[in-house]
Amino acid sequence: MAPPHPTRLREVEAPLAHDSQVIDARFKVVGRKTRALRIFWGALVAIFWAALIGFLIPPAWIFFESIGEMFAAGTP
Repeated sequence: MAPPHPTRLREVEAPLAHDSQVIDARFKVVGRKTRALRIFWGALVAIFWAALIGFLIPPAWIFFESIGEMFAAGTP
């Protein structure tokens, strides 16, 4: 998804209407995540997936060995 285009604001020196209200708003510049934070987050996600795969391999290995033993023994 493409990032949204910023809305450019400008001041107008026009006179105010008779019964108008002035809205005073505070604007804050919101930046993107820094590169270091992106790299750190990517490393955490990679470690999570590596740990998940590492914990799932031994039970899967035992399961497939038991299926292989079942077929090798010829048990109906």
